[in-house]
Amino acid sequence: MKLASHPDLLDRIAAQYALGVLRGGARRRLERLAREEPAVRAAIRRWQARLAGVAELQAAAEPVDKVWCGIEERLGWKAVAERSPPAVARPPGLDAGRWWQRLWSAPAFWRGAVAAMALVAVLAIGIGMHLAQQRDAAPADLIAVLNDDRAQPAMLVSWDAGSAELVVRRLDHLRLSDRQVLQLWALPEGGKPQSLGLVGRVPQARLALAQPPTAVPALAVSIEPAGGSPSADGPTGPVVFKGPVIHSRP
Repeated sequence: MKLASHPDLLDRIAAQYALGVLRGGARRRLERLAREEPAVRAAIRRWQARLAGVAELQAAAEPVDKVWCGIEERLGWKAVAERSPPAVARPPGLDAGRWWQRLWSAPAFWRGAVAAMALVAVLAIGIGMHLAQQRDAAPADLIAVLNDDRAQPAMLVSWDAGSAELVVRRLDHLRLSDRQVLQLWALPEGGKPQSLGLVGRVPQARLALAQPPTAVPALAVSIEPAGGSPSADGPTGPVVFKGPVIHSRP
């Protein structure tokens, strides 16, 4: 397959390369193609130019105490007894079956959130510029980076104010059957998940909404049967991506 003849796929892979999430053999193959194909080389350079200088925009941040504790543990500087955290009582009324409620207290989710925050400036600039080139609309007002279970960026969600749509861009390689679709959910704090629409199996989708979900702290994606979840209570299939909503106004 000649990558240059598939511009959407090329742009997505070039973005992954510039963000540093394309690794291993796939990264080496793309570098080899870039040396051979001018279109591939140009796509990579466009994304690198969009992301250039982003590090200079980031304010210095001190790691939280938990990070230092984790480093000490891995180096063997801290005894097991010292690092054992006290048990935390479950708040009354918290149903163990409600995954979206457990999400707020899950350390893995917030570790992914920290990683997503580190990508916010990069994505806000890069995706905003990309959307502006694709159509005459206002830059994205809303960016969400949804991670997979390995804390790798799997989906980008932005708000196109010009068309009143959520723009959902997939970075994953998840394989779905003909009877499966991806469904995007808003996760209001203390409430049931709310469906924002079906993403389907396409690399990019647009979901028309009356207004952006600015009051929602997080989004998630589940695998559902064709037509979407049959339950009014939320997802019926596995939740594969999730992440915090980051509000960004240029």
